[in-house]
Amino acid sequence: MDRELARMDPETDWERMISLYVGHRVPEFALAMMVYPGTMLMMQPASGSATLAHTAKLETRPHRRFQDGNDFLMAWMVDGLSSEPGRRAAERLNRIHLGVARRTPRLPGNFDDVDDFVYPLVLLATFGDRLQTSLGLPGTSDHMKTAWHHWARTLFRLLERESGPLADEAFPVDWSAMTEFALKFESRPYEQTDSGHRVATAMMDFFARRWFPAPFQAFGRDLTRYLTGERVCRVHRVGWISPRRERAVRVFLKSAFRAQRLLPDYRTPLPERLRRTRRTPAQLRELEPYRTSGVEGARPGRG
Repeated sequence: MDRELARMDPETDWERMISLYVGHRVPEFALAMMVYPGTMLMMQPASGSATLAHTAKLETRPHRRFQDGNDFLMAWMVDGLSSEPGRRAAERLNRIHLGVARRTPRLPGNFDDVDDFVYPLVLLATFGDRLQTSLGLPGTSDHMKTAWHHWARTLFRLLERESGPLADEAFPVDWSAMTEFALKFESRPYEQTDSGHRVATAMMDFFARRWFPAPFQAFGRDLTRYLTGERVCRVHRVGWISPRRERAVRVFLKSAFRAQRLLPDYRTPLPERLRRTRRTPAQLRELEPYRTSGVEGARPGRG
C-alpha cells in the first residue's frame, strides 16, 4: 500500500489515495478510537453537547449511532466525495442538520457556526497523525497530508449550515493551517455542562463495553480519556487517569501501532469488514429497545 500511495499525485489522486488508505489500512477498532473520543472533542462548545443531548441517540441508541456514522464515513472516504454515495451522504447529513435546526427553536444557531463544521473535518484528517506523533511514532507522510487536506476541504464545501451553503466560506489553506486551527479550537475556554457530562459518559461507557470484555472495560474508559485529552475530560467532568494508568495506555497504543506497521495491509476493504459485524434491525431492536423524545429518533446524523 505504501508503494502504491507513493506513486500517486496527491494534488490529483487524493480521492483514490484516501480510499485506498482507509479501505485497506484502517481497522474497525481504529475507526472507533477516532469517532468516540473525536465526538467528545467536537462537543466542547455548549451548543454541540446540548444538541447531542437533545437528540439522545448517543445515550440510548449507541449501536445505531456508530453504524450510521460509519456509513457516512465510508461513503465519503472509501466510495469518495465525487461518487454518488459520497454526494448523497453529504446531502443526507445536510437534511438531517437542517431538520433538527427547524424542530429545535430552543437551540438556535447550533448548526450555524462555521468553526463547528471546520473542526470535525480537520479532526478527522489530522487525528491519526497527532496521536502517533504524540507517542513518538512516525506520523502521516507529506503526500498523505496533502491528500487529507484536499479531502477535508472538498467535503466542507459540500456541507450546509442553517444560513446557507459553506462552499464560499474559508477553510484552512493547507495541512499546517488545519493543525493550527485544531489547536486553537481546542484551547478556547469552554464551560462545563450537564449535557456534556451526560453524553461524554455515555460514549465512554459504550466504547468500553463494545470493544473490551468486562474485566478490561475500565481500561477501555481510560483509553477513551487518554485519546480525548485531560483538558477535554475536565470540561466534560469525566475525570482523568493516574500517571501509572496513562503509561499503560501509551504502551498499549504504541504496541498497536507498531503491530499494524508490521502486519500486511487488509485485503478485505473496510466497508466489507464493517458489514460483517453490523447488527441487523432485529438485533438492534433487541439491543436498544428505546424510544426517545428527541427529533432524531432512529435517524442518523449529528444525533
